[in-house]
Amino acid sequence: MSIAPGSMTISSRRIMTMDAAATVLDGSVVVRDGRIAAILPAGVAPPAGLPVTDVGDRPLLPGFVDPHVHIEMAALAMWGAVDCHTPPCGSIEELIEQLRAHAHLREQRGGWLVGQGGLFAGRRFAEQRLPTREDLDRVSTAFPVAVRFGAHVTVVNSRGLELIDVGALPETGDAYIGRDAAGRPTGELHELFYALPIPSLTEAELAQAVEETAERYLTRYGVTTAGEITTSMAGARLLAELAGTARLPMAVDAFVWAPGTLPLGELFDARRAGRLDDPSNPAFRYRGIKIFVDGGFSAAGAAVLRPYAQERDGEPQSGRMAYTAGDLADLIRTTDELDLQVTAHVNGERAQRELCRAALTARGGDADGRPPVRLEHAGNVLTDDATLDHWRRAGAVPIPQAGFIYTMGSFIPRSMGDYAFPGMFRFRDLIDRGWRVCSSSDGAGSELLQFNPLFGVQCAVTRVSCVGEEVNPGQRITVMEALEMHTSSAAAAMGLTDRGSIEVGRRADLVVLAADPRDAAPGEISSIAVDAVTVNGAVARRYG
Repeated sequence: MSIAPGSMTISSRRIMTMDAAATVLDGSVVVRDGRIAAILPAGVAPPAGLPVTDVGDRPLLPGFVDPHVHIEMAALAMWGAVDCHTPPCGSIEELIEQLRAHAHLREQRGGWLVGQGGLFAGRRFAEQRLPTREDLDRVSTAFPVAVRFGAHVTVVNSRGLELIDVGALPETGDAYIGRDAAGRPTGELHELFYALPIPSLTEAELAQAVEETAERYLTRYGVTTAGEITTSMAGARLLAELAGTARLPMAVDAFVWAPGTLPLGELFDARRAGRLDDPSNPAFRYRGIKIFVDGGFSAAGAAVLRPYAQERDGEPQSGRMAYTAGDLADLIRTTDELDLQVTAHVNGERAQRELCRAALTARGGDADGRPPVRLEHAGNVLTDDATLDHWRRAGAVPIPQAGFIYTMGSFIPRSMGDYAFPGMFRFRDLIDRGWRVCSSSDGAGSELLQFNPLFGVQCAVTRVSCVGEEVNPGQRITVMEALEMHTSSAAAAMGLTDRGSIEVGRRADLVVLAADPRDAAPGEISSIAVDAVTVNGAVARRYG
């Protein structure tokens, strides 16, 4: 059952409205039927007949908005998996001990012991490398072991290799099978986790995994609106059922991943046939599609403006494009006809420029009345200001990830070249030039810290990477500016005019923090707890 709109008054001496003036005031927020009806200054009595909650000095903020997250993907990654992130595992030795200590979890995954680790683990482990199958054989040779590092790299033990036909695995695109000097598989697989014969989750298991993931990594961090990048249609239908209920107290906008969830043709046909229309649940809607225009930085797949520092087989690399310019223009024309927004993975500036050109071609230079093209990851690396002109002319919306400062801020320049350092996460420049900069988590289970919006705030303020390096420190922003990235600016990036700030008429999606982030030591902002979450004017969770 959906959460019924609530009515109440909440008083706080630190109402952080996140409005255009970044107003912070002492007073009360009056909520009627799920909407903010009034904001009263201190000393003005709230209306009679409404329950009153006084949170004292604890800050009251609008609910956090995450424009790009993978709820189902994270649920699948973490279900029955051993936590092999860094931390807690700072070395291969600690990884092995962690797997041994949780070997019983293989019962949940059809006999496979599955670990989920983080990005760039080979550079973060003390040994400065990923484990091999021989390392994982120390856990067991009797049952299969597979550890994912991020979403793209997997290492399996010898028993795991025996259970798959390595010779039949495709090595196309970014797919790769690691081999030693003798040609034997090392156990390292890129983009091939799907090929492992690990049983799929049952419908009941998926529902439980999604609920637990959303509660642990979104709701308890105060996220009340999520832009879900789908993994499967079964997962999308599940979210359409659960969104806005006590089981999943948040609104969900779904972007169907093509071709991962559905091939483009099937997706368009489904929309035309009405099979991809919004359900009766007002807390869920199909907003658009998600495509990959280029690849990632770690595999030199992001389409960049200058060749990468390291060559491949003696040849310089500048990344890859998954679509031609004509295909992109055709795709945008079709999504415009079907009232679907395009959100595109475009890590590299060359990919961003090509997509923006395609949008201009498809729309004849006029984007009025059409959803802006979303540039996922644009703003994380900006080496040439001419790229901004492409964004601006196309009316595109960049969606960077502040948490990536920590997870990959020290590693991207090592792949691209030293020239990239001054281009890393230029939030100060973008804000000063009038861009409304948001942030998303891109949370998919690879880096658990990233789910927490306050971790994104901390990263934007401290600029410290996972190896303790300051990443382009001159681009620091203030705590209030970083909070805007995860509230009002994030809502604006999603085209949501009814949330993201505490203003009359807005949805009463609110969070109460245990402490004021402005008063915390910069490196401790992410440790501030969320004490309560209000969705649609009704208290959905109390934690403090």
